[in-house]
Amino acid sequence: MNTRIALVAGSGQLPLIFARALFHQGGSGLAAVVAHEGETDPSLAQWADEILWVKLGQFKRIVRYLERRGAKNVVLVGGITKARIWHARPDFLALRMVMKLRGLDDDQLLRAVAGELETFGFTLRSVTDYLPELLAPVGCLSRRQPTALEWEDIRFGWRTAKALGDLDIGQGVVVRRNMVVAVEAMEGTDAMLTRAGSLVAGGGRGWAQGRNAVFVKVVKPRQDPRLDLPTIGPKTMETLANAGIPVAVVEAGGAMILDLEATCRAANHHNLVLLGVSGSDMEESGGA
Repeated sequence: MNTRIALVAGSGQLPLIFARALFHQGGSGLAAVVAHEGETDPSLAQWADEILWVKLGQFKRIVRYLERRGAKNVVLVGGITKARIWHARPDFLALRMVMKLRGLDDDQLLRAVAGELETFGFTLRSVTDYLPELLAPVGCLSRRQPTALEWEDIRFGWRTAKALGDLDIGQGVVVRRNMVVAVEAMEGTDAMLTRAGSLVAGGGRGWAQGRNAVFVKVVKPRQDPRLDLPTIGPKTMETLANAGIPVAVVEAGGAMILDLEATCRAANHHNLVLLGVSGSDMEESGGA
């Protein structure tokens, strides 16, 4: 156990999973925990000896707190609702950081945060440095296998997602019959899937009979593995089922699956395809 680990938490289940895992490794496992008001699940507090709640943009408070707690290794876990960025009131440190950027896209902003923390002597770590079991394995993880037509869309979706990631637009895409149905942007994965579901309603009827929609989520080509790895979990399977999108593909060894057993169980319950593929798989099949 390294008691010098600090968790800076955003939204979602991942901060809880990370903190709970370190807690069960011995003691709290965390030297410091920072949570964001309106984003982080309050139940995170049960896995920490002490927790600092901050508003988005209170960067100086975070730095001073981490210094006080003697934390050296910092893990940024969980997302921040992108639309909230426009309503943040950055302090001097945050404003200085933002003013250096050409834009506020994900990569630029997260790398700026990482770089600023490193100037104060902190070392940024990835969640998977401590929990490598979260990385998606290769292969079909569900009972149902993709059809030949779905494989065509998987390859098309992979190329599309990688191109969009190269532009730092998002990590996920929904495609059907070699057409882009929806792109993940500021609204996040779940909202994108729900929107896509309304667009593909009707499934296998009419001109696209036999062709189901495919959801693909990949690592961006210039992804920093310490920051914002693509993540799915049981909730994603429920959202896919409700949206009528029967195929989910993630990049093996790069994307994370929260609670793999429960995610596979949910996929099988809804008769979904859950697939982990690698870049080499796509290259060999002519998909990249």
